[in-house]
Amino acid sequence: MVNKLSKSNFETKCFVSLVKFCLRLLALLPLPVLRAIGTLHGRILYWMKSRSARTSDINISLCYPQLSTEERSLFVQRSLVATGRSVYETAPIWYWQQNSLENLIVDFQGLELLQQTLAQSAVIAICPHWGNWEVCSFALGGKFPTKILFDERRLGAFKAQVSSARSRFGISMVPINFGGLRALIKSLDQGDLVIILPDQVPTRGTQLLVDFMGVKAQTTTIVHSLTQKHNVEIVMLTIERVKQGFFVRVEPASDKLKHEDAVIATQCLNDEVARVIQRDPTQYQWEYKRFRRVPGVDVYA
Repeated sequence: MVNKLSKSNFETKCFVSLVKFCLRLLALLPLPVLRAIGTLHGRILYWMKSRSARTSDINISLCYPQLSTEERSLFVQRSLVATGRSVYETAPIWYWQQNSLENLIVDFQGLELLQQTLAQSAVIAICPHWGNWEVCSFALGGKFPTKILFDERRLGAFKAQVSSARSRFGISMVPINFGGLRALIKSLDQGDLVIILPDQVPTRGTQLLVDFMGVKAQTTTIVHSLTQKHNVEIVMLTIERVKQGFFVRVEPASDKLKHEDAVIATQCLNDEVARVIQRDPTQYQWEYKRFRRVPGVDVYA
């Protein structure tokens, strides 16, 4: 048994090292070339009817039932192309120097709003999985004391590498556990910026079953809990993929996110995410099983 575990650990380390080596090589390429490779990758995922393609098709059919078969197929393909581009954009985000990365920010709308709000209170930034949220590491990390709440169990063997890459410009990664939440609360009490990714099925903590684009989805209540116990303001933070790089946008969020009723606040959270998605639905993470763990229903079976 010990030998098998040692072999398994060795193989895992080799795989992680290989991925890091490939990303370092890819980081030598300019962004347009990386996106072109990502486009090909996404189309292959579509043509092979991969798990990502099947899941995307289910999610899109649920959220956009009015689409014809042809329209949905084109939607799925474009979404997977966006996913492929996100994968290969990881290389520069992890390994380029900060000045090179900052040149990829085509526009930063709402920076002054964020500065003014942080001067008065702590800020929770709601950042959906739309566009490429990983850009937050260099777009915000060097400007404000920032923490991001994340589920380290989703990262598996890449936990150390991903945390290191995301933190290299000053952002602190906070795991979803007792110690992490305590650090998060301390940051809010100090008036810092906290980024929360709201649109994954919670594996820990309290959650509510509310609508997401017309479909019931398990949704975290952590934003509601924090707003009820701490003096915070909430903004929406989005990173849109545009031709020359990325468009960072910070904008006011709905006041209902701070409503004392958890159901109203949590529903508003999903509605705010849906509002962002409509700007360009193909840039959303449709390959993620957003509607799992709903009692009595398994849309992915």
